[in-house]
Amino acid sequence: MFGSKGEAANRFVEAVLCREPSRPIQFSVNVPVAVSLSQIRARLSSDIIGKNAGRIIMGFGLRELNHGGADGASVASIYEMIVNELVNKTQARLFLLTVPSDMFPIALSEVEYLNSVIRDICLANERVTLLDFAKFAETFKEKQMERGKFGRSLFMEDGAPTSLCCMLLALYLQDELVRDLKEI
Repeated sequence: MFGSKGEAANRFVEAVLCREPSRPIQFSVNVPVAVSLSQIRARLSSDIIGKNAGRIIMGFGLRELNHGGADGASVASIYEMIVNELVNKTQARLFLLTVPSDMFPIALSEVEYLNSVIRDICLANERVTLLDFAKFAETFKEKQMERGKFGRSLFMEDGAPTSLCCMLLALYLQDELVRDLKEI
């Protein structure tokens, strides 16, 4: 998840634990070092499958686009394989996180392609839920722009998330997870 060391994931876990101290929560794939999607896929059995997770939140693919020289189609293909394997080999509900296009400003079309595949995957499977952080972040950005020079940015010029972005994502995930828990 966002941040060079998964800061948004860590903040999300802490936010949920603050609200729900008895709730078990763990990130199985929270990799602060560069690991490719292929490596994540190879590690699914040991890191996720068999852990009996009730919910799995997936927010990756950007590192592959940004540093791996891959395009949106190849990243989306591996992403889709990971989702299919998790759907077929677990009973967990999956939550797929879209990526704000501002996080990869030099290849907006690649991020949009990945996000469109993520949205299509969610429409095709009832156990897979969309977490449209890209849309949520865009709304936040518009509200900040209304503040003019006092507005704060979610991303640096190179697309790296600011601490505000990590906090916004953590709070967004916490709200969505709590909502999902209440619906069941």
